[in-house]
Amino acid sequence: MRLWKTILAAAVLALAAGSQAFAARTDLVIGIPLEPPHLDPTAGAAAAIKEVLYANVFEGLTRIGPNGEVLPDLAESWTISDDGKVYTFKLHTGVKFHDGA
Repeated sequence: MRLWKTILAAAVLALAAGSQAFAARTDLVIGIPLEPPHLDPTAGAAAAIKEVLYANVFEGLTRIGPNGEVLPDLAESWTISDDGKVYTFKLHTGVKFHDGA
């Protein structure tokens, strides 16, 4: 019986020591299940498109802040028509489209 108590105590101590080391880590690793088949986000529904393309290739007019608010990104400001159907964005100075326009 004493052997089992010793083994149990050792296991509890090992788990406690491991959890402290795990809690001290600050990195986050995200696995992506598959690669996007192409770089056109409108032509496919691969699970990796959002993570790979939107986060690393494209920049948006706006972005979502840490509290869920809409913040400017490429757009400096924007207005919305009274009927909510027309959005007009003012881009930051120097922002260009992929074709240079």
